[in-house]
Amino acid sequence: MNNEEYVKSIAGMFNFLAEIFYQNPTEELKDTISTLEIPLFVTKDANFNKLVFNHISELKTLAQQLPVLALKQDFNILFVRPKGKKAYPWGSVYLNNQNRLFDQSTLDFMDFCQSNNLNFNLTQHEPTDHFALMLVALVYCLELDLQEQQNRTKQLLEQHLLTWSDRFLCLVAEHSESRFYGASAELCMLLLEDIKQANNIELKPVELFK
Repeated sequence: MNNEEYVKSIAGMFNFLAEIFYQNPTEELKDTISTLEIPLFVTKDANFNKLVFNHISELKTLAQQLPVLALKQDFNILFVRPKGKKAYPWGSVYLNNQNRLFDQSTLDFMDFCQSNNLNFNLTQHEPTDHFALMLVALVYCLELDLQEQQNRTKQLLEQHLLTWSDRFLCLVAEHSESRFYGASAELCMLLLEDIKQANNIELKPVELFK
């Protein structure tokens, strides 16, 4: 598998995971996941492939079996309800010692996006350091770096995403009542570990506050 094939594969996976973590679940989303073609998705580390396939297969089964209401309830408990979300999806909540939104880490990510001409067409006023939006940014960087041989991907991973993503995904896996979001989180952790290894990233210790 060459680098272009790898980018196409992992970008496809991150795109549909971004939709899972950002979009209130619908029948259309369930149908999209139910019809995923598993063999299209491969990782750099062959040891991960079987695990990735297993998680995608599980997601397909869950999307086929679970009613959309169960997914909506899980989504709300994890990411949406006004107080006591089980897994806050914004980076600054974990990186700020008072768990604030729109903190310095949010501004740093906004600067990164601006310097790389990455704009999100958001329908509401919300922090841009949402996990799903960072996955969208990751896909953008992967595809652009492939064309221009730059290191945007590594910078995004090291400085903005991997600093807090494991904690967020562990909370999702722990508290998902439908299992659908838990399986999504576990798949995402595998893919992020794969891309971390592919980019030779060694993370510096970061203190998290949630």
